Amino acid sequence: MAPGTKAYTGRYVRLPETTCYPRPVGRLPIIVGGSGERRTLKIVAEQADAANLPADRKLGGRIEVLHRHCATVGRDPAEVEITVLDVPILGTDRDDVARRVERMRGRQSAAAFGARHHAGTAADQAERYRELRELGVGTVFLALPDLADADDLRRCAPLLSALG
Repeated sequence: MAPGTKAYTGRYVRLPETTCYPRPVGRLPIIVGGSGERRTLKIVAEQADAANLPADRKLGGRIEVLHRHCATVGRDPAEVEITVLDVPILGTDRDDVARRVERMRGRQSAAAFGARHHAGTAADQAERYRELRELGVGTVFLALPDLADADDLRRCAPLLSALG
């Protein structure tokens, strides 16, 4: 690719110059995040490569809505990857999970906070990720809310092994 800045004119955006270093080696996928069934998922069906949706109890319904939008615009739903950003409380065992929930819950009840953040062990998370895969999720972006240092990543090892 040529050095320097380039102009970009798209359907919705016009930029007199753009800079990107290092330059991408290929086409960058467009991932749209959100959960709005009428607007956001319609935009995904029309223009995006992937939808990043909340990993909550409404996920299956949102995927169905996205597939309907794809049908409306004449697009194969298989062309749109489903991704989720997951922010679970991941503990090494039940007691560790309970301690982490208690430390992070703030004013929320432990039960509500734990449910909202899918608190559990690696085995619990692996089972949940298998269920997400059955719903059609292709990628899970994992963010640990209490990640302090590289040693905390060890909690993910059993999860990755279980999904192997």
